[in-house]
This record gives sequence, C-alpha cells and structure tokens, in this order.
Amino acid sequence: MMADKSDFPAHFTFSQRSGYEPLPEPMKLGQISNDLRREVFNSVRQFINEIHRAGYFLSRQERCIERILGRFKKIPENQISTHYIDVISDFQSAIIGKEFNLVLDIIEITIEEFSTSVENYQFQLFYELLRQIENLFLKHSAPYYLDTSRRPYHFFPCASREQGEATKKAIETIQDAGMDAATTHLRQAAEHINARQYTDAIADSILAVESVALTVDPKSSTLGSALNSLEKVGLLEREFKQALVKLYEYSNAEPGIRHAKPKRNKDSTDVGLDQAMLMFGACASFAAYLTQKHRQAGGA
Repeated sequence: MMADKSDFPAHFTFSQRSGYEPLPEPMKLGQISNDLRREVFNSVRQFINEIHRAGYFLSRQERCIERILGRFKKIPENQISTHYIDVISDFQSAIIGKEFNLVLDIIEITIEEFSTSVENYQFQLFYELLRQIENLFLKHSAPYYLDTSRRPYHFFPCASREQGEATKKAIETIQDAGMDAATTHLRQAAEHINARQYTDAIADSILAVESVALTVDPKSSTLGSALNSLEKVGLLEREFKQALVKLYEYSNAEPGIRHAKPKRNKDSTDVGLDQAMLMFGACASFAAYLTQKHRQAGGA
C-alpha cells in the first residue's frame, strides 16, 4: 500500500510520491545528489545575481571572486575572469559537474571568502545564502552538514540526519561552555574523516573527551585518572564511566591511534570509516555530557 502523501518530504515530486519515479536512495558518505547540487547552485547563482545588481563586481570587492575561483581552480588570480557570465559558468561547472569533495570545497571557499568581503549592507544577503545551503543539506538528508556555529564554516560528516543534528548540538554545547580545545579536536576529527584519515580522526575524537575531562578535573593528568576522580565526586555515573574507559582502552590498544606520529603508515591499523564515524559521534556526545555535568555542578 502506498504511503500517505503527508509521509513524503515536501521536495519529493508528484511522480515520486505517486510511484511513477523511484524515490531517491539515501546518500552515503562520498555522495552528493544531483538535486542537491542543482539547488545549491541556484542559491549561489541567486546570491551572485543580487550582489551583481548592487554593483558588487567593482573595485576591491571584485577581488573576492578572483580569490574564490583562483583557490578552487588552483590558478593565478589574474587569470580569473570576473565577467558575470564567466563567473556563473565557473560556479555551475564546479557545483554541478565536479566530484563531491570538490563541491564541498567550492562551497566552503565561497562562504569563507564572502564572509570577510561583503559590505555591511550586503551581510543579510550572505546570511541568507549561508542558511539556504545549511538547510538544503538537511532537506536532502545529505551525509554532510554545514557547521555555522563559528568561522571558518566547515562541513562535518554524518551517517544520518539524526546523527548530524545530535553531533552538531553536542559540539555547540561544548563550544558554548568555552571548551575551545575540545571543539578544535572535534573539528579536526571531522576534517580527518573527510580526508579519509581515519586513525587521526579517532585520535582527535578521543582527545576531545580527554580535553573536557582534564578541564573539569585539572588535577588529573590522563583521561583515565580524570574519569575516576569525576566518579568519586558524583559527576559521572559508574556505568557511563565504564563506557568512556572502554573508548580510552580501545584508543590505547589499537596501534598508532592515540599517539599519532607525523608520518604514520596508513595501513598500520585496520581502522575504517565506520569506526571513525562511530568514535566521532560517541566522543562528541560524551564530551558534551561531561560539559553539561560540569556546568550543572557550578563549573564555569
């Protein structure tokens, strides 16, 4: 029996809702759907149209386009054409036709450069673009979400929309509490996952938990000793501490994870994407949990 019309997301077409065309399959890490690409390009194009009408392609602000496309295409900026038609064509080629990682690259570069280049009266236009892109990745249940909590704005990997939202909320909790080192470790872990550096991702994920634990209990020198201290003072339940200890033991037992080396052999462990994603999400949640406990107990 066909599902009720109200069960389908609003962006599904009549043909998809009615069974004449197949529903889109869930995207996996390493994938960006054609529909998502198209809608992101439309948003970027609309933004460029607006600033073009406002005379943005003048004087020093023209340099923003040169920086974006120069960085993306890896060519000297004086070889970039800033004629409107050429600019739109370059963005369309990048977002519609390139590999998924290059799509994320051009989006990150674009919002980073525009975030520092738009005039005050144009900031609302940029803010709308930022929110549109963030919402489009959520709307299409993409395996990446745009972290807009602070600059630079980066994409974080997620196995599902639910995991993405949970991880985002956890990181915001840690950041709002001023746990800057832990926030940095989690952002670095996300970058490692995107770069397929899975052992590095796990190492940084664990370091995020350790950073929070040692901030909460500065007398301790290791995550293990900090967890024991937090249990004794009632900030950590025994069962929860045991789960954290298991993560800690795993990172120490697996060769090459915890104590990263500058030129680690990528084949020195059997760590893969699934393990890295599991540890990333779990460590973000654990770090946020410790942060909340600390604040509830009167911590800064």
